[in-house]
Amino acid sequence: MQILIKDLANERRKVVASPSPATDKIFFAGTSGRLLLRLDDRLLLFETQSRRILSELQVQRVKYVHWSPNNAFVALISKHGITIASRELDQLCSISETVRVKGGVWDSHSKVFVYTTLNHVKYCLTSGDTGTLRTLDMPVYLTQVLKGKLHCLDRECKTRILSIDMTEANFKLALESKNYAEVMHIIRHARLCGEALVAYLQDRGYPEVALHFVKDLTTRFKLAVACGNIQVALSTAYELGDDVSWHHLGVEALRQGNYQVVEMAYQRTKNFERLSFLYLLTGNTDKLRKMLKIAEMRHDLMARFHNALFLGDAEERMRVLEDAGQLALAYLTSATHGLTEQAERLGDRIGPTAISIQRSLELQRGDDSCALLLQPPTPIVRAENWPLLAVSRMSMYELLDSQSRYAPEQDDEDSGETWEAQLGSDIPLSRDVVDEVPGGWDDELELEDELMTATAAIEGSQISTGIMREDDGQAPFHAPPSGVAPMAVWCETACHAAYHAAAGSFETGMHLLYRQIAVVEFRPLKQAFMARALSSLHSLPGLPLALAVVMPVRGQTLTETRASLLPVIPLNMAQLIDLLKHAYKEFQRGNFVTSERIFRTILRTLPLYVAETRAEAQEVRPCKQFQ
Repeated sequence: MQILIKDLANERRKVVASPSPATDKIFFAGTSGRLLLRLDDRLLLFETQSRRILSELQVQRVKYVHWSPNNAFVALISKHGITIASRELDQLCSISETVRVKGGVWDSHSKVFVYTTLNHVKYCLTSGDTGTLRTLDMPVYLTQVLKGKLHCLDRECKTRILSIDMTEANFKLALESKNYAEVMHIIRHARLCGEALVAYLQDRGYPEVALHFVKDLTTRFKLAVACGNIQVALSTAYELGDDVSWHHLGVEALRQGNYQVVEMAYQRTKNFERLSFLYLLTGNTDKLRKMLKIAEMRHDLMARFHNALFLGDAEERMRVLEDAGQLALAYLTSATHGLTEQAERLGDRIGPTAISIQRSLELQRGDDSCALLLQPPTPIVRAENWPLLAVSRMSMYELLDSQSRYAPEQDDEDSGETWEAQLGSDIPLSRDVVDEVPGGWDDELELEDELMTATAAIEGSQISTGIMREDDGQAPFHAPPSGVAPMAVWCETACHAAYHAAAGSFETGMHLLYRQIAVVEFRPLKQAFMARALSSLHSLPGLPLALAVVMPVRGQTLTETRASLLPVIPLNMAQLIDLLKHAYKEFQRGNFVTSERIFRTILRTLPLYVAETRAEAQEVRPCKQFQ
C-alpha cells in the first residue's frame, strides 16, 4: 500500500510506502507532516518526512478522530468507546459505553469533549471523568459546542441548537487544573448538589470543598473527619450528639495530637478506661486522682485498681484488694510496701496464711533480690496539645480567607455556616452552642466543671488542625514534593520486558513480549518473571510495627541527561553459556531429561535477558524462532 501526498492543485508531490500493509484508513494527525494510520487493533502515528512510526496506540477499530482546538488532545471514537490521547498518541483515558456512540466534538473554550449516544449527551475530561449533560428525544450529530449551546443535526438534516449545562464539567476541570478562583466562582454562583458530586470531591482529595454542598449532619461530620478539620467535626458532633460521632472525633483528634478534643470526646462517651490512660500519657496526675474517685463512686473495682496502678498508690491498691475479698493479696501488698498498721489488721483476719506469706517475704529479702517499687512512667512532654510544625496554607484556603474578608458576597440562598467555619479557619466555638448541647456526664459524677474547663480551653485557644498560621512568629514548614518511584520510571522509559518485570509490572512486560516476539503463553515464564522482580528489589526491615523499606537495586544510567537509573538484571552471557555447556554434557552422557530441562530453562530465560553489547544482541537474536 502506498500513500499519495498532493498539494491544493491536486498534483502529486510525494509517494510514501505505508509502514503496514494492513492500513485501511488515514486520519489527520494534528500537525503537518504526520498521519494517523488505522489498523484493525491499533493506530499508528506516522511521519511522512522521516518515514518512521513515532508511536502506536492499542485501540479498537477507530471510526472518527476529533482534535481539540489547540491540537493538544485527540478523541478516538470507536463503535462503543472513546479513547482520549495526547498529541504524541499517549493514552490519557478510555471510556466504554453499552450503546453506540454517535459522535462528538470538543468544547471551543475548554478541554471538555462532548459526545452523544442514542439518547444522552455526555462529556469526558482528559482525566477520565465523565458525566451526563442531558437526555435526547432522538439521536443527533454534533457540530459545535459554544457557550453552553450545542449545535447539531438531526436525522432529517435539520439544524438544532440545544441548551446544555456545563457547570459540572467546568467545575471538575477547574479542580483538575487547580484553578481555585474558578472553583470559588462556580461554588458561589452555581447550584451544585448531589451525592455523586460529594463522592467525587471526596475521592479526588477535596473533602473540604465537599463540605459546602452537604446539609446532612452525618455526611458533613464524615467529610470533616476525612479532611482533618477538627473544628467543623466538633461543631457537627455537638449537633449530632451521638456516641459514635464523638468516638470517631476522638480517634481523629488523637491522631492529630489534640488532647483537649480527645478529652472532651472521652467524657462525652463516658469512656473511662481511655480517659484514664490519656491522663497517664499526658502526665495529668490530678485528673487521674479524680478518675479514681469516679471509679469509687461507680463501684468499679477494676477501674479503681487500674487508676491506683497508674498513680503508684500502694495503699489504694490494698484497699481495692480488700474490698474485692482478696485478703491474702491485700496483706501481701501492705507487707511489701511497708504499710505496718494495715498489715497487722489484715494478718489477724487471715490467720495462718499471714505467717506463710511473711516467711516468703523474708526468704525473698534474704536472697538480695533486685525488686523495685512499681511506679508509673514519667511523661516526657507535659503539654495540652502535641506541638505541630507551622505549615503554609494551601491556595484554596488563602483564596477563601481573602474573599470572605475583603470581598464578601451574598449567595442566592442561605448556606448555613460561613466558609471560614466550614473550611477550617480560626473562628472560636460559640459558648451558646456548648451550653445548649444536652447529655454528657451524669450530675452525680461531679465532672461538669471538668467538661466546661475543657470547652473553655478549646474556645480560648486555636484548635490545632495540622495547619498553623504564619503570623505566629514561626517559619512555615513547606513539605517537600513527592517524587516518582524508581519502579514507575522503569516502566515509563524502558521498552524491554526485563525492566518491567523487575519493576513488578508483569502485565506491561507480558504485553511487550507479545508485541516483540509474539509470546502468547506466559505460564512457563512465571519463574523467570519472579526471579527478575525478586533480584531487583531489596527489602529492609524497619522498626517494630513499621513497614519494611523497599529499595531498588539500580545500576547503569538510562541516558546521559537523565539521573534515573535502570535496575540491575543479574543475568549475563557467561551464565547462559555455562548452562548451555552443562546441557551439552548431560546430552552426551545420555541424561536427556536433564538436558531438556536445562535447554528449556535457557529458552525461558532469554526473553528477559538484556544484552550489554551489540554482539551479544546478535548472538541472542536467532533464538527468537525457538520461543
